[in-house]
Amino acid sequence: MNEYRTVRPEALPLNEGVQILNSNQDGLVAVEKPTGALSHPNKPEDSRRSILKANYDYENEYFFWEDEDGRECRVWLVNRLDSPTSGVMLLALNEPLNDIVKYNFATHKVSKFYYALVKNLPKKQAAIWQDDLRKDVIVGKRRIKKLRKITAKTSYQLVTKPIGGFPISLLRLSPVTGRTHQLRVQCKKHGHPIVGDRTYGHFAFNKEVALESGERRMMLHCAETVVNYNYKGKVCCFQAKSEMPEAFHKVLNFRPGMKLPKQASADSTAVSKTLKDRRFKEG
Repeated sequence: MNEYRTVRPEALPLNEGVQILNSNQDGLVAVEKPTGALSHPNKPEDSRRSILKANYDYENEYFFWEDEDGRECRVWLVNRLDSPTSGVMLLALNEPLNDIVKYNFATHKVSKFYYALVKNLPKKQAAIWQDDLRKDVIVGKRRIKKLRKITAKTSYQLVTKPIGGFPISLLRLSPVTGRTHQLRVQCKKHGHPIVGDRTYGHFAFNKEVALESGERRMMLHCAETVVNYNYKGKVCCFQAKSEMPEAFHKVLNFRPGMKLPKQASADSTAVSKTLKDRRFKEG
């Protein structure tokens, strides 16, 4: 018997701006994380900034809190997004399901698609980036910087070209591997830093975009996650989508000398329609 109480998706203590995108009867839940929110609290006092208003067990990677009857509730964090990245994240309402779906993430059997506003126009409409990245390794009490070489692989497709505003492009990115900061690092490495990225971005350009458009967030958004898994003898497919944020449209539609009021203009509407059910194959 469980030592914790299984909760329903509607009973999750969501923080401000977090909303449920999809859930299923197995206990898999997709939530939309706003930019700036933490996937989990880094310290107990960070709980007001994380996706759930709850404590967090760092070793076992689950949120926990007590319900009105004093019983402990637990929810497992299946995957994470960087704080400045918005979009789809997955939670599991029971441990066996969490272990199964996490294994699929670890073995690259989950499809994830991101929107990114990047500087400049790629030479090709679509391609695959494959790079050797360097990772720090901890030996004993010492951290040896960039000791280990790891391969990162991402496919991209150009969605929108620059048309008179900032020299930016809208890309749809699909990471094949799952390295830390992979998309941000690879975009920079290939000459297309993500707009608003304060770590790997083009800082002077970020400042220009912020001053002209008023948008300071990092323009990276997890728009879709698809996971196929086996659970209790059944093959299941779970899918969750999140629309491209309004901030992306605002920056895309910026034109020098024009104010950007409420309008998401005809261009923005056309882009939204194109994006809505668009799919593409790698390569």
